[in-house]
Amino acid sequence: MKQIKYLPLALPFVFSNWAMAASLKGTADGLGNEAVKIGLSLGIFALAVAGTYLALGKQEGGQKVTLAVIGILVVLLAPTIVTTLRGISGGGIG
Repeated sequence: MKQIKYLPLALPFVFSNWAMAASLKGTADGLGNEAVKIGLSLGIFALAVAGTYLALGKQEGGQKVTLAVIGILVVLLAPTIVTTLRGISGGGIG
């Protein structure tokens, strides 16, 4: 009789798996979008710092500018790369 008593408590968890999965995907997509925005902000900051190094005549200024630009390109292209890899692997697009 005790098993039946706890059954109504377990049912919402059993039937809410689909809703949690959709919510988890939405959360992951939102975090991905925020990560791109944060990465772009950090890349622009790095580019400003690298430009300052270059303007001050530091020896490693050119290398820092190059690395900052490559970092910004990687951050901007990351969603496209992920979508392409999903399409190739058959994971669907979206």
